[in-house]
Amino acid sequence: MRPGGVLRWLRGRPGTSAFLAFFLVYLALIHYCSQAYYRDPTSAFFDPVRGYESRYSAERQNDADTFIRNANLTTYVQIAPQDPKMCIGIATVAREQDQYVRRTIGSLIDGLEPNEREQIFLVVLIAHADPQMHPIYGEPWLTNVADKTLLYAVNQGRLQNLRDWEANKDYRKKAIFDYTYVLQRCVDAGTQWIAMIEDDTLAVEGWFPRAMKALQEADERHSTTEEMDWLYFRLFYTEEFLGWNIEEWRRYFGASVAVTGMTGMALLLMRQFVFERTITNSFIAIACLVCAPACISLYFMAGRLSMHPPLPGVYKMPEFGCCAQGLVYSQKMASKVITRLSQIREGYVDQIVEAWANEAQLVRWVTTPSLLQHMGASSSKGDDHGSAAKYGRSVAEKIWSFSFEEYRYEDR
Repeated sequence: MRPGGVLRWLRGRPGTSAFLAFFLVYLALIHYCSQAYYRDPTSAFFDPVRGYESRYSAERQNDADTFIRNANLTTYVQIAPQDPKMCIGIATVAREQDQYVRRTIGSLIDGLEPNEREQIFLVVLIAHADPQMHPIYGEPWLTNVADKTLLYAVNQGRLQNLRDWEANKDYRKKAIFDYTYVLQRCVDAGTQWIAMIEDDTLAVEGWFPRAMKALQEADERHSTTEEMDWLYFRLFYTEEFLGWNIEEWRRYFGASVAVTGMTGMALLLMRQFVFERTITNSFIAIACLVCAPACISLYFMAGRLSMHPPLPGVYKMPEFGCCAQGLVYSQKMASKVITRLSQIREGYVDQIVEAWANEAQLVRWVTTPSLLQHMGASSSKGDDHGSAAKYGRSVAEKIWSFSFEEYRYEDR
């Protein structure tokens, strides 16, 4: 059939023309989604090759490396804490691959104004029974930068426990001990806030004033009628778990039914007042049973974060918060966390803390975008079970903040 004949044929079949137009627009929308939403891990169009690209974090790693090189020099001048407001606790262990802790500490301190550095008390634990096993032990920058470098000051029985845990790779018991050991030292420092940060994270430039402002806002917004203080303030989260969660399927189903119903009603009204002969019953049936479901499916395929992007700010995060890369506690709550962890003594800190928060209905806060990024290609806790088939990345690598990479140096 010639093009002119095709056009005449389509003019005589307005319903067919409408569905052909819908099909072409739908294909165009799919192409758009594949180009626009490739960085959304909750999207069917997520592209791991481009989605996990280090944008901002690559620059911050360079900043941290430069800071550590300068801190190794004898000319480096340390700024001592003056009435510190926050204790930062970091337990670090030697890794088979990169020693990320240099960049972690470098990024936390790099770019701070002198008055900001004076408000921080930095505690670093070399978490080995034999501290010489860690490559950073004895490096000049650590002495120059950390306000307190901890080694295990425990009795012989506990020291033997630590040696056994290390030898047997019993990471769960040792991780709990290390966390509480550092947390207790920060409690002893008497600061208002205690930030427990893992040794494979990277901080955004200007993280400290952002964090202090967010903490103040969370504290002010928290209800004074709560029996207990809010549990923690999260500096890091991964968007991996913030998609269309199955727990909310009833709401999604109800909304989908409502959209389909409104589509049918709109077509019925249009037929009654405008397109009486064009909009047939079969037209309405196809629109409601094919076109509307296709659009709804595309909406969900685009991803929750793409359809409902979170605005920058401070929010409650009662569910799906991961992981323990950076949690800030109040002085009082930190003591309660120590008590709780001492009752468990084995497991993953984030899981234990989350279970307690759910049990006691404690509020948890988060700031968006994340102030920290996770750098680890391998876990320090022995929970990295090789490559994740879905993305071709290790489990540890998948703990990634996509929002962190949206920072720009113009935002300083």
